[in-house]
Amino acid sequence: MIFVTVGSTQIPFARLIRALDRLPEDAQLLVQHGPVAPPPGATEARDFMEFPEVVERMQAADVVICHAGAGSILCALRAGHTPVVVPRLERYGETVDDHQLELARALAADGRVIALEDLSRLPEAVAAAPPPRPRTQSDDLLPIQAAVRDAIGAGVPSLA
Repeated sequence: MIFVTVGSTQIPFARLIRALDRLPEDAQLLVQHGPVAPPPGATEARDFMEFPEVVERMQAADVVICHAGAGSILCALRAGHTPVVVPRLERYGETVDDHQLELARALAADGRVIALEDLSRLPEAVAAAPPPRPRTQSDDLLPIQAAVRDAIGAGVPSLA
C-alpha cells in the first residue's frame, strides 16, 4: 500500500494529486488529498485525517509519499520509511516560499528522503523507495529526546 499525504494545510496541492495518475493502475493508494478532488484511481481517498490516523497509516504503508512539511517527514521517518518527498513550490502558489524545497534537498543529501522535484519521475521514485525498516524502541522517542540521546550517547547513566 502507498500512503500519500499533502499535510493539514488548506492550500491545495493538486500538482501532487494529479501526478498519482502516473503510478501503475494496480497500485493500492490511500490518499489524504486536502481541498482538491481525490485522484480517480485511489483505493481510499480522504480530504483530511486526524494526526493519530496519519501515523497509523504511515506505519502500515509499504511506501510513503508526502509533501516536504517537517511534520509529515518526521512521522514517515519515525515509521521507518525513506519517504518520497515532493516539495510544495512558491511558483505554483502551493506555499509562501521555497522552504520545503530547501528541506527536501538537505534531507535527500543525507539519504533520509527521496526528494522528487520532477513529478514525471514519480513511478521511479516509488520503485526506488526501500522497504520500511523495523521499528525500534528509539522510534517511540520524541525527536528532541532522540537528538539528545544521540548527542550524549546511549550509554550515559540516568540521573533519576
